[in-house]
Amino acid sequence: MKLKIGDKVYLQKYEVAHIIHELNGFPGGILDETFGGDEGNSFFFMNGPTDGFRFECVYKEHENVKWLMEQDWIVDYDEYAEMSLAELRALQKRLKAERSADIDEFNAKDEVYRETHFDEQSDKFDKLGHKIASLGDLIRFRKGEIKFGFPGEYQGKTAISGASSATSTPQKKPGFFARLFGRGAQ
Repeated sequence: MKLKIGDKVYLQKYEVAHIIHELNGFPGGILDETFGGDEGNSFFFMNGPTDGFRFECVYKEHENVKWLMEQDWIVDYDEYAEMSLAELRALQKRLKAERSADIDEFNAKDEVYRETHFDEQSDKFDKLGHKIASLGDLIRFRKGEIKFGFPGEYQGKTAISGASSATSTPQKKPGFFARLFGRGAQ
């Protein structure tokens, strides 16, 4: 998930790991701001299964901020913060059905088409699956099952349905690959 605060974008650590390890075509500046220099996110390393929910990776370079905000598959926390649990579940269900239909349609194509368009379609399916998993994380947050670590300067809604932004230990979260492929998402 992402948060836009002023001219900066904060990402959860899981989001950064997904961008770096699973995607092609992201700006090189993302790596520079994640790991580089004195102002890099040197604390990127995750210290356990709950650390990935913290919005600790900050991006300030205009090109990176612009690219991150254009990625609609990265859930913007503020865009969904006011939605009810029922609305979030309905959206997640609709996106799962859309992804399933797209995969079925792709698989129905001839072999030449599938081979020619595999990378493009795989990237599309991955991004949609990631958005579905992130919505599952948001649902779990809203139910109080997990906690998000918000930046101190964030003025938006951090306590929803009795869930607090405190850094207490959340319940066990599915592993990265389970989230990535939709297993374990609500």
